[in-house]
Amino acid sequence: MKIKLLTLFIVLGLVLSACGGGGNAEATESASGGGGGGTVTLILPEEPTTLNYFLADAAIVRQVADSTSMTGLATINENGEFTAALASELPTLENGGLSDDYLTVTWKLREGLKWSDGEALTSDDVRFTVEVLSNPDSGALVGTSGFDLITNIETPDDLTTVLTYSEPYPGYLDQFSYGLFPRHATGEPADMSNWEWNRNPVTAGPFIVSNWASGESISLSRNPNYYEAGKPYLDGLVFAIVPEPAAQSAMMLNGEAQMHLWPGEFKADYDDFLKGKAQQYLIPGIWNMAIDFNLSAPFDGDPTAATPHPILGDLRVRQAIASAINYQSLQEDVLQGGVSDSTNPFAYGWYKCDLPRAFGYDVEKANQLLDEAGWVMGDDGIRVAKGAMYAEDGTRLSLELQGYTAFDPLQLTEEFIVENLKAIGVEARIQNYDFSIIFGSFEDNSPRAVGDFDMLIFDRGFTTEPQGYNFDAYHSSRITTAETPTGGNYFRWENPKVDAALELAGSSFDTQARKDAYCEVGQAVLDDMPQIYLYLFQDNYGIADSLTGYTLNTWGSMSWGSQNWQLK
Repeated sequence: MKIKLLTLFIVLGLVLSACGGGGNAEATESASGGGGGGTVTLILPEEPTTLNYFLADAAIVRQVADSTSMTGLATINENGEFTAALASELPTLENGGLSDDYLTVTWKLREGLKWSDGEALTSDDVRFTVEVLSNPDSGALVGTSGFDLITNIETPDDLTTVLTYSEPYPGYLDQFSYGLFPRHATGEPADMSNWEWNRNPVTAGPFIVSNWASGESISLSRNPNYYEAGKPYLDGLVFAIVPEPAAQSAMMLNGEAQMHLWPGEFKADYDDFLKGKAQQYLIPGIWNMAIDFNLSAPFDGDPTAATPHPILGDLRVRQAIASAINYQSLQEDVLQGGVSDSTNPFAYGWYKCDLPRAFGYDVEKANQLLDEAGWVMGDDGIRVAKGAMYAEDGTRLSLELQGYTAFDPLQLTEEFIVENLKAIGVEARIQNYDFSIIFGSFEDNSPRAVGDFDMLIFDRGFTTEPQGYNFDAYHSSRITTAETPTGGNYFRWENPKVDAALELAGSSFDTQARKDAYCEVGQAVLDDMPQIYLYLFQDNYGIADSLTGYTLNTWGSMSWGSQNWQLK
């Protein structure tokens, strides 16, 4: 059976059209029929390290967490719209939940909410969530944007939380879309990374952890106190950890699993192989593949931006690398047309920026740039420094390309880039790590966090509210250091205009002004080149014909909406 990475983009339209269109694919049969029950098995290629979304920015965590710990005041539906979840309604200007000066937000909880252990879920838990995510020592890696702007919290009753901000924050809905923390069942805010809750959360979601067999499976059972009456319909979910693609497909064929994350085969091959058992669905994705450059010297014990990278500190070298990549061949020949072109961080959503590549595929230009930058061709076909800006004469133009394991599209992309770079005299050495290493923390000495890397390659994405991710990734105050260990500016990039644009985008409620600011950031990425964008993935799932009631959500994960699932 041929290895397939993603389905032809043209087929995507047909699949979505058949499944309801738009940004989601719904089951073709109604989830009626009464009763419910049963257990659904979902296949993961790798085990998540935690179920606390805020402690990990790896997509694998959300696959499980969306069905348990990631139930918050709001959620993002399949159309990219915020809708109320644990809140009785979304706070807006119209209903008085958002004050006229945009500085006060009032959240109202639904009545009668309980945590999975039976304790009441109250406004004090909302307060506690703010206390955790505003604590600089909590260890949170994502989802903390804007919490430092909350200057006062009032809880006049068990259902009401009134938040006062020091300045208008347009991402106030997104802040509470990824779960709440129960004060009684967690721990101290500064100790969040060590909470037992991270692997066995007391939750408001549809399912709770019943067993976690490390390296094998994570089993969930129905939450008896879930807020939607009569749901979830299923008795439980089992997330099976199966790294081998052939074993994954065999499980689907044998009826041992009902949902398959990121199948590796062509859709036509997959559907033919599993005819009568399952089929593959694709939806527009948010996962944007890019190469990240370290602009700072690695392995010098200094994670700041003080000392330039000896090779990549020269913009001309980064431009040459960008010019050496044959983007069209990568997208159409290597990845079989199942990805779309991407040039900048803002490739989808209301903030999409249509910006042309500053340095497209041009081998002659790449060689010219390296010549000018003081890198001459060596006897073995790899360039060496001779008058380079930061490198000592004789330094080989050799760089490590770090990615993550167990994902064929990434591996093929890496191999293709290595060959492209070799053609201009650049040696690239592939080094892939598990998710826990490549996306690890500063305290864990993750290479990207402490600045000990040359180039990183991975896919990243953000939601309908982009401020949190992008401020963390590009603002100079978020360079990852011992003083800012949770910062996401792994490039060590400093650009005052980018800082100003991000600050504007994070304070304005004018959608067009915010988009313009994000596009200014996108253009600066093209100009300064702290990273190179390669392509945008489509999300794909294998789903058994026996599973109904699901809605595939661009803004969610494989288990989003699992409270509505049923088995035939």
